[in-house]
Amino acid sequence: MSSDVRSTRTWTTAVTSLAAAMMTLDITVVNVAMPRIGADLDASLDALQWIVNAYTLTFAALLLTAGSVSDRIGRRKVFLVGVAVFTVASAACALAPDAGVLIASRAVQGAGGAMVLGTSLALIAGAYEGAPARARTSAIGLYTAGAAVFAALGPLVGGAITEWLSWPFLFAVNVPVGLLILYGAVRKVPESVDPAASGRVDRAGAVLAVLALFALNYGLLTGSEHGWSRADVVGSLAAGAVLTAAFALVQWRLGEHAMLDLRLFAIPTFSGAVLLSFAARIFSFGLLPFLTLWLGGMLGLSPFRIGLVLLAQSVALLVAAPVGMLLAKKVPVSVVLALGMVLVAAGMFTAVGIGPADGWTAVLPMLILLGAGAGLALPHLLDLAVGVVPAARAGTASGAANSFFPLGTACGVALFGVVLSHRVDSALSPSALAALGVPASDAGHVHELVTAGQFDAMAAPYPAPARDQVLALAHSAYTSALSSIFLIAAIAALVAAGASLLLVRPRDAAA
Repeated sequence: MSSDVRSTRTWTTAVTSLAAAMMTLDITVVNVAMPRIGADLDASLDALQWIVNAYTLTFAALLLTAGSVSDRIGRRKVFLVGVAVFTVASAACALAPDAGVLIASRAVQGAGGAMVLGTSLALIAGAYEGAPARARTSAIGLYTAGAAVFAALGPLVGGAITEWLSWPFLFAVNVPVGLLILYGAVRKVPESVDPAASGRVDRAGAVLAVLALFALNYGLLTGSEHGWSRADVVGSLAAGAVLTAAFALVQWRLGEHAMLDLRLFAIPTFSGAVLLSFAARIFSFGLLPFLTLWLGGMLGLSPFRIGLVLLAQSVALLVAAPVGMLLAKKVPVSVVLALGMVLVAAGMFTAVGIGPADGWTAVLPMLILLGAGAGLALPHLLDLAVGVVPAARAGTASGAANSFFPLGTACGVALFGVVLSHRVDSALSPSALAALGVPASDAGHVHELVTAGQFDAMAAPYPAPARDQVLALAHSAYTSALSSIFLIAAIAALVAAGASLLLVRPRDAAA
């Protein structure tokens, strides 16, 4: 292998990995700064939720389309546009004078992030075309592990910047990093494109995919926050289902000319990689909001201390990732993936039974095992997705697999939110609160504050005896819900382990 080829592969891996780290960090880094942003911009609770969700929704909606379009017009071209859009939007976020501008800028950020993550894996696959599978797997493993670690570091980084600087720096720091990525990509990353489909874009499929993914993610996120009976939630979920069916029909009729060739899902390993990518986000980002509310709202940890606690997961992931790469040389990848999911399940089981008297150390074994399991599995998932499809469809495969990450997050938040709401409803019913001297008219407000982790605000209006009793009941309800969430996640992880053994097949690599 010539030094030029080696240099190209190294630079492509480095540039795309740095970009992925910046994009994924921005998903979690903002959460811990919400109270400060709300105070500075005089933002309502709905506005704060949209500051988070605006990024997630545009990001999720455009991932599949960005990956597919990049196969046709050029992956580096779409990547560069995405980085530029993200960088400019980050500067706008840092300078936002009010919540409306910040929400709009976050939506543009999400669009840029989709163009970057929808093409990054395809650029790596293109750079390593003709190389041994082990070399490509190592590069994608580095890319995936780096993104996962930075996502997990989000609360720590966000807490440190918010406490010691100010929240605009959360976005301002992206500007020099984005410029560095643009420089490296222009100078060192080669263009790649599917020559058979160059210039031909499935416009109907692109529009339907964007609308369907937006509607589904909007319905799941809004329903988990505001209730499932709202007209916009019911309407968006129904529209998402209809649009998804229409998208599938259009793609089936177009066959190999479709934006998403549905025949890819006939490859068991591709379907398995997509399924496990979806499950991985349920166990991580889908669980994270409820764990963070417990650490901050109930235990009273500062944002920085919350980040330090969650750092255990990141460290375990970093240690386990190279172990997973080495292990895959000795045993089938399906076994490595199954082992990773079993470790995730074991971690979840250690936290089942958590109670109101427990501190943050009660979840430390879970975080370590969760990180170790993710470290074993994550470096292989996206490599499998792009490794079992023709090189010309790498962007489509990357976009499809990546699309299930935010959808998994939304489904996890929705599912676990239902569990939390049910537990809190049962424990803090109007009759139970009335027995403690809390007016029945306050029951709905108490429920909202508990599910949001605002325990002090919930107990503040009541006199000492009732306040202590209500607070104890709320703590018990919340930890009971967490225990149920951990149990559900553990069972789901065991199901994912079985699915990996069933679906991931070494012979598909030649497909």
